[in-house]
Amino acid sequence: MAEFEDRRDEDPAPKKPKLTIKHITAAALVGILIVLTLSNWDAVLRPFKTLSSILAPITIGLVLAYIANFILRFFEYKLFNKVKKRTVNRAISMLLTYLLLLVFIGGVIWLIVPSVVDSVQDLQANGMSYVTRVINSINEFVKKIPFIQPEDGEDFLNLEKVVNFVIEIIGSSGSWIVSNLASIAGSAMTVLKNIIVGIFISIYVLLSKERLNAGCRRVFRALFSDKNEKVLLRYFSTAHNKFGGYMIGKLLDSTMVMLVCLLLFTVFKIPYAVLIAVIIGVTDIIPFFGPFIGAIPSAIIIFIASPMKAVVFVLLILVVQQIDGNLIAPMILGDKTGLTSLGVIVAVTVMGGVLGLTGLLIGVPLFALLMTILDDFIKHRLREKGCDTDIKKYYPADAFIRPQDEIKTDETLTQRFVRWVRTVETEEEGVDYDPSPLHSFGCFFRRGFLAVGRFFQRLFSIKPIPADHTGGIFTDIAKHGMRSNRHFWRTFLYSIITLGIYPFYVVEVIAQSTNIACNKDGNRTWGFFPYLILAICTLGIFPIVWHCRVITRFQHYAQENGKTCCVTKKFYLLWTVPGFLTVVGPLIALARFLRAFSDLCETYNATHTFPLSEEEKRIQEDRLNASANRPKARKSLIDQMISEPITANECEDEEEKREETFESYPEESPVPPTSPIDEDEVKTQ
Repeated sequence: MAEFEDRRDEDPAPKKPKLTIKHITAAALVGILIVLTLSNWDAVLRPFKTLSSILAPITIGLVLAYIANFILRFFEYKLFNKVKKRTVNRAISMLLTYLLLLVFIGGVIWLIVPSVVDSVQDLQANGMSYVTRVINSINEFVKKIPFIQPEDGEDFLNLEKVVNFVIEIIGSSGSWIVSNLASIAGSAMTVLKNIIVGIFISIYVLLSKERLNAGCRRVFRALFSDKNEKVLLRYFSTAHNKFGGYMIGKLLDSTMVMLVCLLLFTVFKIPYAVLIAVIIGVTDIIPFFGPFIGAIPSAIIIFIASPMKAVVFVLLILVVQQIDGNLIAPMILGDKTGLTSLGVIVAVTVMGGVLGLTGLLIGVPLFALLMTILDDFIKHRLREKGCDTDIKKYYPADAFIRPQDEIKTDETLTQRFVRWVRTVETEEEGVDYDPSPLHSFGCFFRRGFLAVGRFFQRLFSIKPIPADHTGGIFTDIAKHGMRSNRHFWRTFLYSIITLGIYPFYVVEVIAQSTNIACNKDGNRTWGFFPYLILAICTLGIFPIVWHCRVITRFQHYAQENGKTCCVTKKFYLLWTVPGFLTVVGPLIALARFLRAFSDLCETYNATHTFPLSEEEKRIQEDRLNASANRPKARKSLIDQMISEPITANECEDEEEKREETFESYPEESPVPPTSPIDEDEVKTQ
């Protein structure tokens, strides 16, 4: 007993802090401040709205410069990297960057606006007949319901009632429109002025971005300690990844959704296909709620024109959302935000209510950034207390769903479906399943999908596959070698004779020949079918990318065999993009490209004997299988676009980096990841 009393004296229980009048007063003042802020929220936001309207041109310019910087870096570091004078490199790259943006915007307007205008004019011309048809359908439906029949025998709904209702709505809002017409026109002029000024601001920002970068780093070094500067730069890098990657990826994702919708709506003859596809693509930028915002008014427009097509439209939207959620978005975006579905809903709801339309657009990455900072702070405080930072350790003992019950998988719905289909080849009767008619039908269904999937894998695989060593072209090459007579004039003449069909055959021949000759690099060139599909979807941009990738493989193959490739990507792009204005420029680029392909064929024929022996075929197949099974780190498209060259100090584990954020940095600690303000510094080795 005495021992227990001594231990109690040594470790006295901590005393609870007493509430004083100061604590109560402070809590009351904080509560009153919160209530006053929420009750006068519009007045609180008014200064910020005024400031944002003043800074609108600068904001537009910075956003445009941020987006254009990705294209500018491609030209500077990839295309014109051998230009010795960097000022000339910057000037040419700037010119091509803004020309490319102008051509892209102009092309989109030229393709979409006329179709949208035609759709609106058709809706205006035939709108009354559509409305009459819908009214008759509603009346016929109502007549079949006995308990809501009108007493006087009149129709439940007629055109006069609809017109009066519309006139009443227009009359109630017409006075407001007339009284605010001048302000609406003034706002439109202000927006136009802000865009023009923003374009010039973006140009000056890109021209002097290194000096601005140095100025920002100088200010940070002057105002903050080394530790706080590194923390700030780390969160700049996080913001760059979340905002830049998410927003640009979301724009690409929405564009792909719009093109997929346009293709499906055209095939199924949905009324106003272009107009509806544009609405779906624009509203898809808004996370979670965007598809519903675009689908509801679109379904109403289609229902007015054709009620049955509205049902088809709803089914197609469900299909498109599955394609987007399981294929397009994971491929382009990956997991840029790290938020759960609940987090996305909360972010869109809260940020949309606070910031309006801007909050709907940037709410998800902004909320993800705030949650990252909060998570780092919580982990820092837990480590200070010596507690575990893993959330699984804080589940209550009587939790119904335990951490081990939560099935975490990185597989998408499509990947799980593919795994289920592939199991049809490994299932054993009596072990994995019991024979039944239903299972037999399922096996037939899965084998059909497996055959279709392998067909498309043959078309769209980015790595070498054994199917590349099959088919008529490979058999001809194995017997006689590659034909090196496909020069420009021969291709041009055959194209005229075959009415434009021969070039697609040449694309397939070039793709298969390149895959056979360059099978050591582990890459694969697509044939004519993906070439044609992506050329249509990207408005003619993909063929340029395809030729550049093939030229890269030509150069590597020529270098391996001690020869020089007669075409470069720079030559091809200069004669294709700016040379397009001269009409003959693309023809000159194509002629040089075909000459390089003929050189590859001659080199391959000189290093092999034909027909190929079985031993040579076996060696090529082994090399092909080794390339196909080579593991590669899978990154999303946006990660590849915004990623910087990695230095030795940046190869640490990401979680360890985040854990160091709130801790003291050692005096000789490695520099944290490059922030967006210094991402364009020239890295030389």
